[in-house]
Amino acid sequence: MELMACPRCGSEWFVSSRRGNGQAFQMDGQLQPVFIKLIHRSEGCATIDLQQIFCGACTWQGIPADLVESMM
Repeated sequence: MELMACPRCGSEWFVSSRRGNGQAFQMDGQLQPVFIKLIHRSEGCATIDLQQIFCGACTWQGIPADLVESMM
């Protein structure tokens, strides 16, 4: 499966929130979230807002269209 990566650091892992609640996920070549893992269970964290995603490894944040093809 083709995965997309952070344009800054190349990580394939993203999170839906920097506040601790949310989900960890990867983005496929169709810019859809895959392998979703709930970080903390709380109301309102079941969805991923594709207008604002965050790299799980660095400080990048943006939209899926800004991602690059993974080199891994």
